[in-house]
Amino acid sequence: MFIYRRTIRSVLFQTYSFIIIVILTLLVAPFYVWSSDLLKRNAVESLDNLSQSMQEKLDLEIKRIDSVSLNVLYSNLVKDRFLKFKEEAGDSTSNSKDLADILVAANGPALPVMQINLYDFEGNMFGSGIDNRRTQVNLLNKPWYRDVLENKTGKLITTPDKDDELSLFLSAKDAFSISLVRLFFDANNTPEGIVEVKQDANKLFASIKDYIKHNNQQKVIVYTDAGDIIYPIDASEKQLIASFSRGQTIPHATMNNIRNPSTNEKEIYSVSHSEYTGWNIALVVSEDQLLGPLNQFTKMIAVVSLVILLLALSLSYLAAKRITKPIARMHAAMKSTKLEDIVSSTHLKLDSGLNELDRLQFAFNKMSERLKDSMDQLLLSQMQEMQAKMLALQSQMNPHFLYNTLTTISIMAEENMNEQIVTMIENLSLMLRYISADNSALVPLGTELAYTEKYLECIKIRHKHNMAYTFDIEDKLQNIPVPKLIIQPLVENSLKHSSKHLPPWNIKVRGYQENDQWFVEVIDNGPGFDSTAISDFHSRIQEIEKSGRIPGLQLDGMGLLNIYLRLKISYRSDMCMQMVNLPHGGAMVRVGGNLKG
Repeated sequence: MFIYRRTIRSVLFQTYSFIIIVILTLLVAPFYVWSSDLLKRNAVESLDNLSQSMQEKLDLEIKRIDSVSLNVLYSNLVKDRFLKFKEEAGDSTSNSKDLADILVAANGPALPVMQINLYDFEGNMFGSGIDNRRTQVNLLNKPWYRDVLENKTGKLITTPDKDDELSLFLSAKDAFSISLVRLFFDANNTPEGIVEVKQDANKLFASIKDYIKHNNQQKVIVYTDAGDIIYPIDASEKQLIASFSRGQTIPHATMNNIRNPSTNEKEIYSVSHSEYTGWNIALVVSEDQLLGPLNQFTKMIAVVSLVILLLALSLSYLAAKRITKPIARMHAAMKSTKLEDIVSSTHLKLDSGLNELDRLQFAFNKMSERLKDSMDQLLLSQMQEMQAKMLALQSQMNPHFLYNTLTTISIMAEENMNEQIVTMIENLSLMLRYISADNSALVPLGTELAYTEKYLECIKIRHKHNMAYTFDIEDKLQNIPVPKLIIQPLVENSLKHSSKHLPPWNIKVRGYQENDQWFVEVIDNGPGFDSTAISDFHSRIQEIEKSGRIPGLQLDGMGLLNIYLRLKISYRSDMCMQMVNLPHGGAMVRVGGNLKG
C-alpha cells in the first residue's frame, strides 16, 4: 500500500508561503482597514458637507425673497399707500403709481424676485413685477390663504405651483413659481392684508440644477417634513422619488442607505434640515459612485497584494527549490546508480552554494569511493573464487583420466602388448604435460582437440580396428578460448557407453559456429542414454544450482557434471549443454558458449 509522504520542497514551500501570507496579512489588513475607513469617512463627510452647502444656498435664496417681503411689511410708505389704495378701491392713479414705485424700491435695483403682490381681505390685488395689474381676486382659491391666516406671526413658503403669468412672460410651456406669503399689518398691528413675494422656481433652484448638470449620476431632493416634494419640480421625477420622502421626519445632517427600487442599486443619502424654511434637502448618491475612490483603492490594494503574494510565493518556491534541488539530484544519482557508474567513479559536483548540502554531497562522493573499493575487492574475490572453482573442477578431471589410462596400460601389459604400451606411455607423457603445463582455465579449442586426439590414439592402440574416430572442425574455431579438458571427457563418456555394444565403435567430433555462439558435438553409435541417467543428471544439476556447492571427486559418473559446471562458470546463461538420443541410434552431446566469453 502506497503511503503519501510530503517532500522537503513542499514542506519548505508551504512554510515559507504561510509565513509570507501571515506577514502580508498583518501588514496589509490593518493598513487597508485604516485607509478604507478614512476614505469612507471622508466620502461621507464630503457628501454631508455638500448637502449642507446646498441647504445654505437654498436658505440664502429664500432669505433674499423674505427680505423683500420684510421690506414691504416694514415700510410705512407702503402701509400708507396700500391703506389709501384700499380706501379708494383703486381709483387714485397717483396713489397707485406711488405704491408701484415704493414696491419697486423695496424689491431693490437687482430685482431679486419676479413679482410682489399685495392683497386686502376683500380680494383687491396690487401687483408689481412681471404682472403690474390692479385687479380683484378670490382669495379662497389661493392654496395658501387659510394657512397664512393661521400663521399670523410668520412666513409661509408654498410648494412650486404652475404659474400662467410666468409662463407667458418666459414664453415657456410650463413655468413654476414659489411664493413667500406673510400677513400685512397696520400701525396698530391689525392684519390689513397679505404680502405675496413670488420667485421663479428654476431661478430658486439654479444652484441645484447646475450641480446635477455636472453630476448627473446624483439626485437632489427638497421636501417638507410632511413629505411634499418641492424639488424636483417635474411630475415624472417626483413620482420616482416620492417613496423616498413620504412620511419621513429626518433630523439635520443624517446619513443612511436605501435601495433604489428601479435599479435595485444601493444608494447613500445625506439629509440636511433647515429650521429657517422647514425644508429638508437630501443628496442621493450611488454607493459605488460615492465610494468610488475607496473601491478603486480596494482593487489597487488587492492587485498589489496579489502581485506581492505571487512574487513572494515565487521567491519562496525558488528558495525551496534551491535547497531541495541538490537533494533531488543526489536522490536521482542514488536511484540510477549502477555497477558501471560505481566502477567509473562518477562524482556529484559540489556546486549547490549551501555548505550543509555540499558537505552531504561530499560525504556521498566519499561513500561512492568506498563502495567502489568494496566492489573492486568483491569482484576480485569473485574472480578468484571462480578461478578456484575452475581449477578444483579441472583437478578432479586429472586423477580421473590417470586412473582410466593406468587401468588400460595394466590390461595391455597382461596381453603382452609391449610396443603399444610404449606408444601409449609416450602419448600419456604428452597428455600429462598438457594437463600440468599451467593453471590456466581456458585454452584454445585447437589445443583441446589435439589433446583429445592423443587420447583417442591411446584408445585405438588397445582396440585397433574395433574403434574409429573423425574430426570435423571449422578452421575459424581453432583459436577460440574454451575451458580446459572439456572435449576429451565427452569422448571418453561416448566410448564408455558404446563399448557396451558390439564393435565397431564410431566417434565423431564436430565443431561449428552459429551467429555469435560456438558449438562442439560428440556423436557415437552406441545404445544411447538411458532415460533414468538423463533424469538423474538434471536433478543433480538442480541440486548443485540450489546449494551452490561443488560436489566432491567421484571416479565414476563425474565427467558430464564437471563439464556442465565449468561451462556454467565460464559462460553463465550463454552456456549450452544438451544430451540427446539420435533417431537412428547412438547419442549426441552438444556443448557451446558465447564467442565473446
